[in-house]
Amino acid sequence: MAKLKIITVVIDPAMYERFFSLNPVLKGCDLVSIDNRQFNRGLPIIYNELIARYLDEDCWLLFVHEDYEIKAGLSVVDTLDKTHVYGTFGLNFENNSPAPYGRHICSNKDGSRAVEVGHVVSQPVAVQTLDCQSILVHTTLLHKNPQLRFDERLTFDLYAEDFCINAKHKLGITSMVFPLTFQHYSHGSITDRYHSGLRYLAEKYPDVAVAGSCSFIGGRSADLEKYFVYGVGQVQPKPASPTFLSRLKGYLGRFRRGHYNP
Repeated sequence: MAKLKIITVVIDPAMYERFFSLNPVLKGCDLVSIDNRQFNRGLPIIYNELIARYLDEDCWLLFVHEDYEIKAGLSVVDTLDKTHVYGTFGLNFENNSPAPYGRHICSNKDGSRAVEVGHVVSQPVAVQTLDCQSILVHTTLLHKNPQLRFDERLTFDLYAEDFCINAKHKLGITSMVFPLTFQHYSHGSITDRYHSGLRYLAEKYPDVAVAGSCSFIGGRSADLEKYFVYGVGQVQPKPASPTFLSRLKGYLGRFRRGHYNP
């Protein structure tokens, strides 16, 4: 398998041990854990530090949340083009609605209220944004593009979406969802911090409008909201689309990326 470092910021050592240290699927992988309990630093700061640490190594860096369980082998990484950014769940705006890619199970921390979400992908699919749950990037791409870094003004929300927008609109780099079997133990609610991040990204990218897991992102988001309105706990399409609602199962709008700092 390609050289791969799986990087996780930890505030729950028991969860990390269960999903990473003791996960037989990850046997032989280089696991890198950062204990964030004392200082609770923003993830982009930590991720950028680790990029700097490993930049001169020829390897993949997989940044994943501690509540993310990989359930099948990562041999697919061997087949990926190193010139793209990857993740396992992402969004496009298609047919006037957000379209989620990367079939997986999402649940509460204890595994309850589990639902399957996202279109199944058998090969990499280009998306507008990736979700913060997982980001995969090769050091050669980071080395060639010093501007391809995480925005440290974002702490626990929207940093992956920003990474994708910056990659595409500033650097011409495509983000893609690659196939992987996993479960994400992270239902939750959108916080004020998330809305603050949206305002910041609207100013940073005034001419952009893309679909994200919980909202449209960018200064032209209102252009897309004419067709679809995200809700907290449910989706509210305009006009109504029962098929789409059934497919998402209420996932968009209640998915939470800020669980590191509740």
